[in-house]
Amino acid sequence: MADEMKKMMLIGESSVGKTTLIRVLSGDEFSTRKTQAVEFCGRFIDTPGEFLENRRFYPALITSSVDCEVVAMVQDATRISSLFPPQFATIFNRKVVGIITKVDVEGCNVDRAERFLKNAGAKDIIRVSAKANIGLDIVQDMLAGR
Repeated sequence: MADEMKKMMLIGESSVGKTTLIRVLSGDEFSTRKTQAVEFCGRFIDTPGEFLENRRFYPALITSSVDCEVVAMVQDATRISSLFPPQFATIFNRKVVGIITKVDVEGCNVDRAERFLKNAGAKDIIRVSAKANIGLDIVQDMLAGR
């Protein structure tokens, strides 16, 4: 059954929770560290924040997306801005979803984060908290094809 699971690539700014989300969703022994290059972690592809922050790395994101079925644009609900350009999702020929992290943090603005992701082209948006175990089941179900 594990072979049937879809692969997901996570894209987002530095410190939005991509690696933490992978660690929690994978359930494996996964050491958290600063991602310096694209890392293949089981059914997940972890990308450095710098790849979104510098347009010259967009080709690397596009190339890496070939190895997955789902691209997740990850937006931190506590951020007041977003580096996802308008219609960013259209550069991928894969299903693209939005994931809003840190939805349980005091002072977060989930609606603002959702607007950022919709502007970037995400149609499906999942609200999660790795610490409070919110929305993780929705991501797991999507990856399992349910």
